[in-house]
Amino acid sequence: MDISTTLQPPQWVNSGALITGGLDLLGLRLPVQFIGGTLLDGVTTVTPSVRYLAFRAWLIHRYGQTGRTDNWQAFTDFAARIESALVLGNLVHEPSLSGLIGSDQALERLARNEPRIQISSLVKSPASTIYTGPSDQLGISKTRDNAVPGLVFERGLPLAQSVTRRLERIPIVERLVLQEDLAEVSIDDLRELGAVVRIDQIPDDERDLLLAAIVPAAPLHKERARIGTYASLLALASKLKAQPSESNFFDAVCSVARFGEPLIDQVADGWATYCVRDAIAVTQEGVLAAVMGEILGQPDGGLAGADRDAVIAALMERVEEHDSALRDMGIISSGESVTDLTFRDLEDRLLSHLSAAGGATTGIARWPNKLIEPLLYRRALKSGAGALSLAVVAWIMASIRVGDSVRENVLEHSGLSYQGWRRLGMRDVVLPELERLRREDRPLREVAAEMAFRTVQQHLQITWSRLQVDLRRDVALLTAEGNKWFARDKGFVAGRTGSRIQQALGWLSQLKLIDSKGITADGEVVLMRAYKGLAEGTET
Repeated sequence: MDISTTLQPPQWVNSGALITGGLDLLGLRLPVQFIGGTLLDGVTTVTPSVRYLAFRAWLIHRYGQTGRTDNWQAFTDFAARIESALVLGNLVHEPSLSGLIGSDQALERLARNEPRIQISSLVKSPASTIYTGPSDQLGISKTRDNAVPGLVFERGLPLAQSVTRRLERIPIVERLVLQEDLAEVSIDDLRELGAVVRIDQIPDDERDLLLAAIVPAAPLHKERARIGTYASLLALASKLKAQPSESNFFDAVCSVARFGEPLIDQVADGWATYCVRDAIAVTQEGVLAAVMGEILGQPDGGLAGADRDAVIAALMERVEEHDSALRDMGIISSGESVTDLTFRDLEDRLLSHLSAAGGATTGIARWPNKLIEPLLYRRALKSGAGALSLAVVAWIMASIRVGDSVRENVLEHSGLSYQGWRRLGMRDVVLPELERLRREDRPLREVAAEMAFRTVQQHLQITWSRLQVDLRRDVALLTAEGNKWFARDKGFVAGRTGSRIQQALGWLSQLKLIDSKGITADGEVVLMRAYKGLAEGTET
């Protein structure tokens, strides 16, 4: 079968759109994000400081007390100016503080060494906007269309009142709230304010109220996955006797033992499906990076076009990069090569290595072999042309890990097929294609080459779908005309989807539940509370 005639990327027509950048250029990170969102809400990759939730609750409360117009834009304008003063006050005390929104601009203002500092907005999107999703998901606030957000009585109002008791003693705060035309304040005012609103120093009463929202004692049904994830991180810190990393977490969720506690092992199964989709996304991005590297490596940088068959052939000729990747994964020995394998050879080896330990009782297969998804995607990011072979490995591993779950329509794992064929869904694309490849049993090199053609096709389809939404935005790395691929003078680096686990760990550290020695005494209390809430399964 001639792959180049069976997988045809769409021809490119000049639309006049501006060439722009983008991250998810294959559209494969979206299913990963979807799964992650079902397992950990209330935090995002751009919300590093948990105390902002308390400040936002106070800003909503205080704005409401002023009697000003019930309008979202009016509220964000009000909030942005006060947030600016909060950031400046923090940096007056500690210029190296991280997690503050607009710190670069704030430091520039402070560097002028003037007695009075401008407090106009530091950023286009203030914290009151950025933290909207987490605040709503944690039951602190509720969005009201184009109006001022509301505070939830049980969680939001007590948090706002806690901050009020602290800030009402600071004279500059009342002026910031009531004087809309106040454009600058003294450095002494900022110093007094900063001593009370340090982003890295959360008073005990605020901390308790934040924890009551993030890890509630009586969680709603929709909060159970979040509670399980935080409990998993705390349990891991207890086991390691050190502050866990994101890598520690994902290695654990893909292992046979998981966390060793039934109450949180279910959420480990969910995060294992996240790793399956992440491994597919990362290896495919690795393929795209290899293709782009080959095209851009042409004498003219690929601007005049490169024969697509020649590009893929060149990548397949870099045999040692393929062999090295498979050797590092323990799939082939030092005396073997990718050139010796057919598709079934590879699948049989993976099946023998990844035999389930005791069966896949939850629809998620587990095995004692070190060959797990985190190892695969870490290796794929540095494998060069070897990514083409590792992408095939990722599909086979996905079938072994979650194939039964997909075939049995397990509802909890439906995210594996999120948006179907458009995102290379497990049900719609991966499993049927593996069945075809198994029947044909072609040389692995041909299958890996097909993966490269498929990846380019996926990129161009995603590019066209985005142009349909916004004709001014063109994120294509290359164009396809006839048998040639043309570079758009843009490079590409493969990467991973932001999981928010790192931000969650940061919140646990800020809330003094984990530290360099692992779980703290307060962390143990919260972990027991989480276990109790999960065991009772409270739903209101």
